[in-house]
Amino acid sequence: MTAELIAWLHEQIDTDEAAAAGQPPEAWLPEGLAADNPLSALYAPARTIAMRRDMLAAWRDPDHTDLGDYDALRGDWAVRVLAATAYSDRPGYREEWAPDDE
Repeated sequence: MTAELIAWLHEQIDTDEAAAAGQPPEAWLPEGLAADNPLSALYAPARTIAMRRDMLAAWRDPDHTDLGDYDALRGDWAVRVLAATAYSDRPGYREEWAPDDE
């Protein structure tokens, strides 16, 4: 895992947070999902951003997470998956950061 990937992920999360600040929560919902649907809470930008920040914090500090999650984080797989699935279409993403198929 490179320091560049972690720094880049923090930048992407900060960008998401800034974009969410100016939008009503409904703007982040998938098409066809109404704001009054209980599932809509899963798409709340604050929740998503907090989860991503917690993932990076857990990667830096294994004591921040439970031991069951540590093995995946220690291998950097979870952080690489976050980068690939959430941000691979953004400038600065490197293919070398893609998660291994193992």
